[in-house]
Amino acid sequence: MYKVLIVDDERPVRTAIRLAGEWEQLAVSEIAEAPEARTGLQLLKEWKPDIVLVDIKMPVMDGMEMLRRASAEHPEVKYIIISGFDEFEYARQALHYKVLDYLLKPVDRTELNRSLRQAIRQLDEERQERETEQRQRMMNNLSLPLFKEKLLTMIIEGDRVHPPIIEDYKRLTSMTKQGVLYGCAIVQLLNFNSVCAAKFKGDSFSCYFAVTNMIDECCAPWSQGFSFRSYKADHEIIVVLEIGARPEPKDFSAAQITEMIASLQNLFGFTSIAAVGSFSPSFEQLSVSYSEAHAIKSGINILKNGNRVFTEIQTGRRAEMPSILNKKELLIRAFESGNIEFTRGIVAGYFEHVKQSGYFSMDDARKAAAEFIFLIEDIAIQLGVAEDLQGKPMSFGTVQSYSSFEEFSDFVFRVISHVFDRIQAGLKGSETFNIIRIKNYIDDNFFTDIHLTMFSEQYFLSKEYLSRLFKERFGFGIYEYVLKVRMDKAKEMLDDPAIQIQQISSKVGFNDNAYFSKAFKKYSGLSPSEYRNRMLQSKKSM
Repeated sequence: MYKVLIVDDERPVRTAIRLAGEWEQLAVSEIAEAPEARTGLQLLKEWKPDIVLVDIKMPVMDGMEMLRRASAEHPEVKYIIISGFDEFEYARQALHYKVLDYLLKPVDRTELNRSLRQAIRQLDEERQERETEQRQRMMNNLSLPLFKEKLLTMIIEGDRVHPPIIEDYKRLTSMTKQGVLYGCAIVQLLNFNSVCAAKFKGDSFSCYFAVTNMIDECCAPWSQGFSFRSYKADHEIIVVLEIGARPEPKDFSAAQITEMIASLQNLFGFTSIAAVGSFSPSFEQLSVSYSEAHAIKSGINILKNGNRVFTEIQTGRRAEMPSILNKKELLIRAFESGNIEFTRGIVAGYFEHVKQSGYFSMDDARKAAAEFIFLIEDIAIQLGVAEDLQGKPMSFGTVQSYSSFEEFSDFVFRVISHVFDRIQAGLKGSETFNIIRIKNYIDDNFFTDIHLTMFSEQYFLSKEYLSRLFKERFGFGIYEYVLKVRMDKAKEMLDDPAIQIQQISSKVGFNDNAYFSKAFKKYSGLSPSEYRNRMLQSKKSM
């Protein structure tokens, strides 16, 4: 998976690129944004993206200066220029900095994805070259345990491994016995962070080393097991098993692994679950076993507690569950209301619907947690919580695996409380916002083009929230009030017969006289001419 950084001082351009990219097809897992070049350079250093899309014209430091520094310090990154200027000099300099492509604004979706595919292709090729070199070095220099880990990782991930390398592995590990079955198990350490902090002072390398050593010792009496850390998933241990042929190898292994995870609990305090894949006499079929074990683990129904080791994919009747994203507007109103119980109640209602379905897998929980964090970050930004360098209002850490629905719901409620406090502090501590200022602005500028967005962007509050506050205070929506002020001013000027109706239309903010007349009649029940005549007749009769 790859990471992409978008560096452009125009937020709409960054948003357009996010929407246009075929990220999932391109194996892009993370996207970050930088509003200017210096922030882009900082993210290059700290976040380490694989692809950078950079604008040429930016304030303070332009894109070419950023490329000059970035290409010198990070030559492995693929750079794509996005510019509104089709100039030869820029293109010439881009070649000097080994820029992959030069795209003109507005960015064409097809051209963007073509450039991204080219970058991914080059990254894949370079990665393949590095892996080939690493495998060669591994054969020549690395110890057998590390060699085993690298080779087994390649096999279970389905990478093509040259037969001579496999033969060397079998020779080095004395894999010459007959009647042997090979399979994979996955052990998920659910409370890795807390145990690592308490038992290993936060040293994750030592923690993984101790865990894999213990697993290998537990497997030794019944299997030539070899365990290692998975680098595709957090806190996951892969166990490659080699056992003698028997009628029910999965059930036999599950019974042994049940004892093993009990030992992990007793010795270190780890809460773990495990999934066991199928067994085969072919060593090269480990990828099939791993895929099955991964599917089993992902499908564990966290609404039902009990087993800790699983050998079959769990299924259940799925009710039609609404996405948490559908609760966005409700949550915005809840956060703005200042009522934490109302806010929690919205999410609790969603949870209750999930429980009624009877099936909610670990994979469902991970996806729902990621979706929830995305939603909350969007709401936090909309309600004025400041963003960090990666364009996020706050960090919630990585999405964990949840062994029970209670763990998942506890996480969501912790996030709710944290964000609620931040939003309330921002709303209460803001000295820049006063609803009267909006009214005063309208009173003084009613003849200009007034949009709700200009106020929401100025005060970093949602349009819905501003509208509600304004109506509660003054009895009108913002647009209603704009119309009222314009019509009242129009009536004042209609009292003066020296002012032409067309002039009045312009003075109160209408560019079209016919539209003004229509709006005035709808508002007052009379056309401007009728209103003026009635006022004149009224004065004569006095």
